[in-house]
Amino acid sequence: MTMERTASPFLETILIASIRHCLASGKRSIFTKKETDRVKPIMPRRDKQQNNAPNFGKLNGVEIILDYGSTRSEAERLRDCVGVLDLSSRGRLCLLGEDRHRFLNGQVTNDVARLAEGAGCYTLITNRKGILQGDASIYRLPEEVLLDLEPGNAKPLIARFQKFIVADDVEIVDAAPHFGMLSIQGPFSNNLLKSLDAAIAREPQNLRNILRKTIPAIGECYFAKHPRTGSDGYDVFVPRKSLEKLQTRLLDQASRLSGGLCGWSSLEILRIEAGIPRHPIDTSPAILAPELGREEQTISYSKGCYIGQEVINRIRSVGKINRRLVGIVLDSVAGNLSGATGALLNTEEKTVGFLTSAAYSDAVKQTIGLAFVKRGFWESGTSLHLKTQSRISRYKATVSNLPFEV
Repeated sequence: MTMERTASPFLETILIASIRHCLASGKRSIFTKKETDRVKPIMPRRDKQQNNAPNFGKLNGVEIILDYGSTRSEAERLRDCVGVLDLSSRGRLCLLGEDRHRFLNGQVTNDVARLAEGAGCYTLITNRKGILQGDASIYRLPEEVLLDLEPGNAKPLIARFQKFIVADDVEIVDAAPHFGMLSIQGPFSNNLLKSLDAAIAREPQNLRNILRKTIPAIGECYFAKHPRTGSDGYDVFVPRKSLEKLQTRLLDQASRLSGGLCGWSSLEILRIEAGIPRHPIDTSPAILAPELGREEQTISYSKGCYIGQEVINRIRSVGKINRRLVGIVLDSVAGNLSGATGALLNTEEKTVGFLTSAAYSDAVKQTIGLAFVKRGFWESGTSLHLKTQSRISRYKATVSNLPFEV
């Protein structure tokens, strides 16, 4: 019995765009540096509910929306109800070709080859010494593998992949010019999806599972289960031509749930509260994959060879690491230390760690952060001192388990 195989909207959109470009210019691919650099995110110009224009910033050289006038209010939305974010600034790559699963499995720490169609996983990317060079959410689609990356990380990863492709039947395609990305985050995320389509809210319930669905007047979209704040959440991959239309529809329903637009700054606060590390701010410099403390979610010790496997397996055999990611609670006078990445954590005698991310949390009612702390000093309740480069005074810092109690 022969069954007709239908290409996914990702593949169809990419192939059609590629063919048109090739016919017009004679080039083999549209995904050259010159072409992708001209594509800018489709971003909302104003939060109509609050009547506030967005404040823009840059992350890893990529333009992002920081907030819509009140990071504090937006953090409350994400924590208490639901927020809608435009995360089109994130990278999106597709791997095509018969060898795509085998090739990718040799590049990342998790077991991609065993993913069922429609399933996904979170993985790390390391060099031969086991040092982190990136991370990705990976989804197995019918005709390709989709990678969701931090802003600015697509180009370095493309360069790395191309270095290792020799005789493999693998093609790397930048999907960002063709598909935008919206994210629905917060405890009412499922309710918001139900208002859009009840079937979507039912089906992708396993973490990072992905569902293809046709939305009337929008088109083919992909919905991935991906909580980014420690609560509930979904990412939506949508054709760019329909992004604003879908965003408007989601915001209309979100407003009925006391939700609305949120920016990157509020997402960062809840990410830190949840103890979720982000590349590269929480993975540099020279952090080993096991030191993140997320081995169960990110590392397969039963799969075949991959870059960095020897060092990572040796660490497991030894049975210990020399430092790990922990939470840090700073005293009330610390204020906003969001720019204090790299500040040292000390005892009275020596340096035992360093801060990576920090933000003031209304839920904890103190400045909190993520940090790497040496063995012997990472137990919850350990008292340390943090000294920033810009101030002579020290701040009291207390080690905390992750996630923070909010």
